[in-house]
Amino acid sequence: LFGGGKVSVEDIVTNSRFATWEMDPQIVRDHVAEVAPRSYPELVAATFAAYARWRNKERWGDKTPGYATYMPYLQRMFPNALFVHMIRDGREVAASLPEHKWGPRTAVGGAYWWRTKVRKARRDGARLKPGTYLEVRLDELIERPEVTVSLVCEFLAEPYEAEMLDYPDRYKGKEMDRGTRHLMKPPTAGLREWRRGLTKLDQRAVEAVCRPLLRELGYDAAPFDPVAGAYARLQRIRELIVSAPTAVSMRLRPSTRSY
Repeated sequence: LFGGGKVSVEDIVTNSRFATWEMDPQIVRDHVAEVAPRSYPELVAATFAAYARWRNKERWGDKTPGYATYMPYLQRMFPNALFVHMIRDGREVAASLPEHKWGPRTAVGGAYWWRTKVRKARRDGARLKPGTYLEVRLDELIERPEVTVSLVCEFLAEPYEAEMLDYPDRYKGKEMDRGTRHLMKPPTAGLREWRRGLTKLDQRAVEAVCRPLLRELGYDAAPFDPVAGAYARLQRIRELIVSAPTAVSMRLRPSTRSY
């Protein structure tokens, strides 16, 4: 029992997402029993360590994008954690998010989402313990993969190996979903043209929302368009109004989970 709740190894191995690891839950049970964690963070660490050992790895990590806005909290839980923040051009992010079920419904909504998330992550990253936060640009990874991956390895105190960029070979013959289909390719520029499928006004609106942070990050962006900015704010209000009833119903829905 951790954190005043009822979180145990059984809660983890019976979670529906655990199945995606494709490992025998008894491996986790045995490792947790061996380590005997005394807190929730230690239980989480033991679970990931069991997975790493099962895959013959000495170290584990988690690439969940949503963690970017919880870094101070995660650092309190895992004091030795290192954070690599991969930043992508906000216009590309905004255009791609509506393709996912979990993302904003419009590209303009995606632009606001990107601006809010990246700003908070950068602000929080600057407040973390020195030497525990690294920013990397996706476009730099695409243009100079060896240099960028070497930089990440140096930050993580891991040796760089050229085979790290051979990842497409490991996915040959595997069925990929829409979100992971590009793992079949090496770092490739222009996988998505962000203007494609957007009206001219939506393009200008997306750029108007992203522009301040794009400039701060060193990206080129069109001069601010006040008409597009007003349109973007209107779109944002409409999206918030539409999503509000769903958010309220989720807060009011009784929970059957125990913690």
